[in-house]
Amino acid sequence: MSAVGELKNPGKILTPEFLVLNAVLFISYCNVAVFFEFHKHLAALPIAPGWHGILIAFFSLVVLALRPVISPFFTPANARFWLAVSSAGLVPVMFLYGPARDAWNMALVRGIHGAVYVVMVTALTSRIVACIPKDRSAQAFGLISVMTLFPYAVVPPLLEPLTRWAGGFSRVLELSSLLFLLVFPLLPVIKKPEGDTGASTGKFHSSDLWENLRDPSVILVLLLSLLIWTTFTPVFYFLKDYGRGIGISNPGWFFTLSTFTEIGVRLFAGSFFDRMDKRKLLAFSMVWLGLGYPAILCFRGDIPFSLLGLYMGLGWGVALPVLSGLVFDVSAPRFKALNTNLSMVMFQGGFFLGPLAGGAVLVHWGYPALYSVCAFLQIAGAAAALMVAIPSSVQRE
Repeated sequence: MSAVGELKNPGKILTPEFLVLNAVLFISYCNVAVFFEFHKHLAALPIAPGWHGILIAFFSLVVLALRPVISPFFTPANARFWLAVSSAGLVPVMFLYGPARDAWNMALVRGIHGAVYVVMVTALTSRIVACIPKDRSAQAFGLISVMTLFPYAVVPPLLEPLTRWAGGFSRVLELSSLLFLLVFPLLPVIKKPEGDTGASTGKFHSSDLWENLRDPSVILVLLLSLLIWTTFTPVFYFLKDYGRGIGISNPGWFFTLSTFTEIGVRLFAGSFFDRMDKRKLLAFSMVWLGLGYPAILCFRGDIPFSLLGLYMGLGWGVALPVLSGLVFDVSAPRFKALNTNLSMVMFQGGFFLGPLAGGAVLVHWGYPALYSVCAFLQIAGAAAALMVAIPSSVQRE
C-alpha cells in the first residue's frame, strides 16, 4: 500500500481525519498569530525594554529546546490523548498573561505556554503524517501549510478592534483560549492507526535516533529548513519599520500580498510539485528568494514595494512545501513523523535565531547588510539543495 498510514483510499489526501487534523492545526497557529500585539502589550507594562525581545523569543526557545527531546515519545497511536491533554492545558495558560506584570513572572508564563504548546503541535504532527500518501507529500504539506499561514493573514488585522472591544490585550488572550474548546468535539474523528502505519508506533532507542541523524540528506534538509526560516524572520520582524523609514504608507500590504500568494501557490500548484524533482525546484525557489532580498533595498513607492510581496510570496510558496516534502521523502518510513517534527524544530529555531542574529546585524551594520546576508545564505542554500540524495524508491514513484 503506497501510504504512510493505512488508508481506505490509497493516495487520497482529503479524508475526514486529515481535514479534522488540519482544523486543529489552524487553531494551534491562531494561538501564535494572536501574539502579533504582544510587543505593544509588553511596552505598556513596567518591564524594561531590554526584556521585550527576550520575552518574545522565550516561547520559541522553550519549544525549540523541548521538541527534539519529546518527539520520539509521540506516535500516531497516542497523539489523540496528548491533543486532548494539551488543549485542556492551554485554556488556563492563556489566563496567566493578565496577572503577569513583571519580567520574571512573564518569563514563567511564556515558559509554561511554550511547554504546553509544544506538546500539542508535536502530537498533532505525529498523527498527521500518518495520513499522508508518500506519493502526494508535497501536495499534502502544501495544504497543511495553508492552515499554518491562514491565521497570519486573518488574525492580526482583527487584534486592534478586538483589543478595544474586550478592554485590553490580556482579555483578547483569554477569549482566544475558547478556541481550544473546539478541539474536543473533533477528537472522535481522529482514529488510532491500525496495523503498521509505516510511521513510528513506539518509542525510539538512542541507536535508532543516531541511525536517523547519520543520514547526510536528513541533516542537510533540516539545515536548509533552518536557513529558510532564519532568513524569513528578518523580513517578518523588521520590514515594517524599514518600510516606514523609506516612506511606505502601509508596509503591512507586503505581508498581506505575500501570505495570500503563498496560499494560492500551495493550493493550486501542490500536485505539480510532486511531479517535479524537488531538489531542483527547491534550488530554483531559493535563488528566486535570494534575488528578492536585495530588491527590498531597491524598491521604493507603495505599489512596487507591495508587489515585491507577491514576488517573495511566490518564492516562499514554492520553497516551504517542497522542503517539507523533501523531509518526508528522504526519511525512512519509521522516521517520517520524527523528522517532520524535527523540521518544525527548525521552524522554531529560525524564529529564535533570525531575530537574534538579524537584530545584531541590524544594530551594527543596518538594513543593507541584513538583507544582503539573507540573499547570500539563500544562494548558498540553493547550491546545497542540489546535493540532497533522494532514495531511489521515491524517485521511481
